[in-house]
Amino acid sequence: MRVMTWNVRSLRDDAHGVARVMRAAGPDVVLVQEAPRLWRWRSKCARLARESGLVVVTGGRPAAGNLLLCSMRVRVVSSYDVLLPKRPRLHRRGAVVAVLEVDGQQVSVLGTHLDVDPTARLGSALRLRESAYDVVGADVNEEPVGPAWKALSRGLVDIADGLGPTFSVTSPRRRIDALFVAPSWRATSCRVIECGAVSDHKPIVADIEPVV
Repeated sequence: MRVMTWNVRSLRDDAHGVARVMRAAGPDVVLVQEAPRLWRWRSKCARLARESGLVVVTGGRPAAGNLLLCSMRVRVVSSYDVLLPKRPRLHRRGAVVAVLEVDGQQVSVLGTHLDVDPTARLGSALRLRESAYDVVGADVNEEPVGPAWKALSRGLVDIADGLGPTFSVTSPRRRIDALFVAPSWRATSCRVIECGAVSDHKPIVADIEPVV
């Protein structure tokens, strides 16, 4: 199963370019951060899915800009959106959650975008990890040494460790985007894609399989 996680900056830079990168990567599951969530968000998310050769599972405004896309070979067992409590003077945060089935194998996934404020970020990470998931894709908004990163990745494997920075595209200095898997899964490949200026973040793409 091929999984991608990517902050697409609300498609403000190059929506067609984002779709082109997604289509070329050939993912089964895409965990999107900063998907359209304001004016005409439904049609923009639908267009992104269509141009990428994918379908919308859930997300958008009801998940505070997180979005879950899947290929047609994925069966959706269940899915739902999460809205975290609103904090004063901060953007509302949320997540997309689903149980998916690929080639007869079920996998639970979480996609989220954590806060810029450190206290709120840690609180969101702790709240989201009250449940267990097989795959977590996130814009953590902090680097791996941070407490929110550690809280979000608790009990999981950081399969993008050592791959270099994901932000920003024009001045790549920080690894703030993450893809984690449960120990019952392993990555057979994982890479950060050089996507050009279609967003300010670089996507992470991995092929994963269950540990036999």
